[in-house]
Amino acid sequence: MKKIVCAVALVLVMSLPALASGEKIRFGILPVVDTLPLQVAVRDGLFKDQGLDVELVRFSSALERDTAMQAGQLDGYFGDIIATYLLISKNVPMHIALTSWRTTPGYPMFGIAQSPAAAERGLADMKGAKLGLSKSTIMDYLADRICKRLGVAPDYFSQVEIKKVPIRLQMLMTNQIDAALLPEPLLSLSRLKGGSILATAENLGMPLTVLCLHRKYFKDGADAYIGFVAAYKEAVRRIANSPEKYRPLMAETCRIPKPLVAEFPIYPYPQPSLPTPEELEDVQQWMMEKGLLKEAVPEELVLSPLIP
Repeated sequence: MKKIVCAVALVLVMSLPALASGEKIRFGILPVVDTLPLQVAVRDGLFKDQGLDVELVRFSSALERDTAMQAGQLDGYFGDIIATYLLISKNVPMHIALTSWRTTPGYPMFGIAQSPAAAERGLADMKGAKLGLSKSTIMDYLADRICKRLGVAPDYFSQVEIKKVPIRLQMLMTNQIDAALLPEPLLSLSRLKGGSILATAENLGMPLTVLCLHRKYFKDGADAYIGFVAAYKEAVRRIANSPEKYRPLMAETCRIPKPLVAEFPIYPYPQPSLPTPEELEDVQQWMMEKGLLKEAVPEELVLSPLIP
């Protein structure tokens, strides 16, 4: 009888998911809408349930976050796919763990906003208009892809380099520029304050932001990676099942302006997946054309070796 009990206990232990034994992960984020599942995973103790001690380290700019990642001060980060390629090409040892946001019809994470003075102008009237954006970034990439979808040349607008998003928004709302490439919720805020939206990235069919982890987490059974993904999946499921429960957390951590808090949509975050080789090829080709990459980065250096 004793042998039977021991055998049953062994089977039960072997059937439990592997836990990461209190693995500490310092994870760099920005206060943006895409990061809500990470916030839920921390707030609801989902990472702890997987044996992970995840600390979300908030940065006010992508430059500060990327500098910390290069300096080895972080174990992972949230970022766009252009910034990710730039870091990996500079030998930052990380893999894309999963895609955190893909363009989704009805949920425009990025778009071209028009100033109050240009709010009534159609596309045909915007040729040569001043478009504020940050060059050599995801904004630049999206501007080119939006132009392609609109059927106009990449130089249809007169691009103006304005790196800081708050300044870009301020110049837009004071009519110093005609249009600006903005992320949500600033896109919605510009419309609320008298501007309009010319086009968005919601129908481009591509991954925009990703979560990355240091390559050490993908070795020796990858328990930390597997636990991280399991917690993230559960956070996505909880948001989908009870979106309004997490509205206060979204308002608190994702920098939603007060006038938008009550009505801003809670996004349908995708279940974890990886970008496809074709999608990565499109990004790399654009970066090489812009001189941001000297050569293509091998896929095995970029993507998780495990399917999330």
